[in-house]
Amino acid sequence: MPTSATGIWSSARTAPPQAGFTLLEVLVVVFIIGVTLTLATLTVGNRTQEALEQEALRLSARLKLAGEEAVMQAREYALEFTADGYRFLVFENNEWRALKQDGTLRARRLPDGLWMKVSLPDEAAQEQPDEKAPQRIYLLSSGEMSAFEIDFGSNQTADYRLTGEFDGSIKLSRAGL
Repeated sequence: MPTSATGIWSSARTAPPQAGFTLLEVLVVVFIIGVTLTLATLTVGNRTQEALEQEALRLSARLKLAGEEAVMQAREYALEFTADGYRFLVFENNEWRALKQDGTLRARRLPDGLWMKVSLPDEAAQEQPDEKAPQRIYLLSSGEMSAFEIDFGSNQTADYRLTGEFDGSIKLSRAGL
């Protein structure tokens, strides 16, 4: 007969330990998985917004650099918009030529899902703007540039606006603010 540690005889059988998880343990695991999935969803959803902001900041910085280069080198530059991005040009030998593909002012393609809409006040003043002529922002050696507004967006909404004035100043803001 079994005897306990205190020396008292016991006829009760001890039950074998149960295998498995308690309800509380299962609920804690489900809660942790839910929180992890929520954070992962929020992180992935923000990547488009971050990419959009980075593109707007990148173009702003490149325009400022090209404006400074135009003044320092006494050369005329232009930013030309393509169907899926933009490229910088330099005026040499009485014609506009694309800058070399290496360096900061190389051609840039927008990431998939992002778009730019360019508005140039000079085009609005023309009675019949040439549809085949590429849209360009001119950066002159005098420090002046074409006035412009560029809206950056994803899906159907514009999230950022880059605005340039004739005096060479550039401002980036959230669209609608």
